[in-house]
Amino acid sequence: AQTLAALLNEDGVRVFYDEYVAAELWGSDLYTVLDEVYRKRARFTIVFISKHYVSKPWTRHERQSAQARAMLEVGAYLLPVRLDDSELPGLRPTVAYIDARRTPFEEIAALVKRKLVDSPGTTAQDSPTLRVPRDEGQQRELLAQRPPGWEYLLYAGVLWQRREALESKWCDHQIGYSRRNGRHLDNNEAISLMHHALDDLKVCGPNLEKVLDPVAQERAFGAPGEPGNPALIEHIAARLVSIYDDMLDIAAMLRGTTVPSETAQLMEVTARLTDMPLQQIRDAVDQLVAEIDLIPDKLARGEKIVIELTVAISIDDNVLQELARRQTQQVLEG
Repeated sequence: AQTLAALLNEDGVRVFYDEYVAAELWGSDLYTVLDEVYRKRARFTIVFISKHYVSKPWTRHERQSAQARAMLEVGAYLLPVRLDDSELPGLRPTVAYIDARRTPFEEIAALVKRKLVDSPGTTAQDSPTLRVPRDEGQQRELLAQRPPGWEYLLYAGVLWQRREALESKWCDHQIGYSRRNGRHLDNNEAISLMHHALDDLKVCGPNLEKVLDPVAQERAFGAPGEPGNPALIEHIAARLVSIYDDMLDIAAMLRGTTVPSETAQLMEVTARLTDMPLQQIRDAVDQLVAEIDLIPDKLARGEKIVIELTVAISIDDNVLQELARRQTQQVLEG
């Protein structure tokens, strides 16, 4: 492993090898870090199969993380190199391997570089400028290279990707469409449901504050001068988008419930309370992605960068007034 790592490193290939990252690993929770590397960050994992590899607990942990990733990949991810004929649990005998007993390490290094040519990213010294990742391949490349400001690029990328995954729900919301959810309520039950929906909507604000709390942000992005934690960055970005998703669900639930005709308009107005905060979150994500996309260029010019991770949401006063008017009218008619 040391020999191959050295050969690849000399050719500009980024290699995760314990001796090369001793300082970064010092004091870290290796169980978590190694799972992150083998399951998310690497483009390929090279396994040196031997009786020693099979018997050690740490290599077993690495193997399980790598095999979990391999299950999700369309192409090859786990690249076996045999040092003896030991059986590796979970590795099918039909998987092609390189036999290090007959193949020089210089040739194995050349094969690795050929493999990388067809994978996302680059092995060249002059890497292309990495910006906000729009897909998993770009995100994996970002985490592999970790250029200056990678924490913010990752955060914006997760926000963008998670929001894009909800575009169908957003399009439904824009046209006021929602599939029937099978609930049929009378007027009293409908009013109760609306009150519960309003309570759920009120929770979105405090939850957003928790996601954007400076303490939570520092835990994820790291204190000044310290690297961030990719798992925590991804977590808080996903939680922010989950608030957006919750609002979409609240509106869809109200619109998908069958109620008496005299209450239907009240339900629709209640659903429309989500319109403004949803648009505000979308605008905030778009603005943040646009700003963070410029980080590499600004760093190259030596400019000072200030990033504020803020999202302000509010309710449309006109919709609130209409809701109050219809509620009053409902009471008078009732």
